[in-house]
Amino acid sequence: MSIVSRTTVRQVLNDIKIRLPHSYDEDSLFLWINETMKKIYKDLAIQSKYSFTTRSGQEQYVLPEDCSIDMINSVTISDKARDENNPYDWGNFKELISYLPNDKMSEPGYYDGREGTIGLYPMPKDVRKIDIYYMKKPKMVTSLDDYIEIDDNYVDLVKYNVMSIIAMSGHNPDIELANEYILLYNNLVQKANESKNEQQQRYPIIRTINTPKRRR
Repeated sequence: MSIVSRTTVRQVLNDIKIRLPHSYDEDSLFLWINETMKKIYKDLAIQSKYSFTTRSGQEQYVLPEDCSIDMINSVTISDKARDENNPYDWGNFKELISYLPNDKMSEPGYYDGREGTIGLYPMPKDVRKIDIYYMKKPKMVTSLDDYIEIDDNYVDLVKYNVMSIIAMSGHNPDIELANEYILLYNNLVQKANESKNEQQQRYPIIRTINTPKRRR
């Protein structure tokens, strides 16, 4: 699912206010939007890809801000190295094993180097391409002018979930109304995932990988 940012927090909150008048402050609403974004990214299984090339003698590499080791689905490495005789062909890719702290490493793999980095075993001796597939973290909103980092076709997910939270909050929660918004949210999630699956079947992503069993 593509991520576009054309809808602002202000637009979302204004629409919510019209649909469901309330008296909650911006700090509470920002918190609920951020909680909602985490839920949406999980429910829609929004994945991203990050690639880099290794350097001889360098063991640890910086991860992008929206990625952490625990969010990685797979890490692959090219079976060909790049040099003056081979500037373009990376060959096939094989998946690396995930190592936990204190594991005895015996096969090529990756591990949590330190905060914000990924470590590779064994230490690279040449230039290879690394592809990391991970569950993307949403950008947290802090102001009314921030953009909602989600496909505009599904920005109603933010509204439905926040409105369900509002309906359940306060001294007189409206459970029936909250359930209506939850149902709308769930239906749109189902529609989004069905659309994504149809698109993936129509345009499959092909990766040639020799896949050993991963460990966590």
